[in-house]
Amino acid sequence: MELLKIFLIGVAGTIAFMFGLQLFARWRTKRIVGREIPRKFGREGILYFYSPRCGVCRRMEPVIESISGKVKVRRVDVSQRDGLELARSFGILGTPTTVVFKEGKVKKVFLGFQKEEKLLQEVRS
Repeated sequence: MELLKIFLIGVAGTIAFMFGLQLFARWRTKRIVGREIPRKFGREGILYFYSPRCGVCRRMEPVIESISGKVKVRRVDVSQRDGLELARSFGILGTPTTVVFKEGKVKKVFLGFQKEEKLLQEVRS
């Protein structure tokens, strides 16, 4: 019985930690809204931070591919040195992260899988 209590406390602690980490990542990515985007990326479009080993990123790839025919999309592979440095400079903590920017400034940041319609709506509004 005592072992079961210890196990349940450990599971609850792990869940609380993961939930807290997710909240922290969302809070941190929202802080970059309004930030200037380097000119080399243009005035408007999408910065898509991903990792080739990320399962959710692979699932989102068809969405990004479809959007790239309609909007300027710059893919940033965080497993590469320059991509990781760019992600760090923006405070990106997880992948996939999609940054929508207009007029050279960050308009909205999405963490995790997003539907094509939602991203296009944000870019066009």
